[in-house]
Amino acid sequence: MDRYVFYAKESLDAKTIRSARATVRALGVTVVQTGVGTMLLEIEPERVRQVARALPQWRYSVERHATRIPERRPAERVRRAAAAPTR
Repeated sequence: MDRYVFYAKESLDAKTIRSARATVRALGVTVVQTGVGTMLLEIEPERVRQVARALPQWRYSVERHATRIPERRPAERVRRAAAAPTR
């Protein structure tokens, strides 16, 4: 399953969001999170157009959130301590 973000351009009131969430859940789609004028949905790519037709005032895009895991390196102080001469 992929994640898609749906955006409401026209109305940002809570009633519109609740109505859209109920419509999407009736189609069997998982609502991950909602915000002001947005919904994050988990959908099979084949069903995205079906959901888009059910929500004509909403536009959508694929969620492209990527997380970068930093490279593990020893702390700078450890390297300096190892390089320091011993007494």
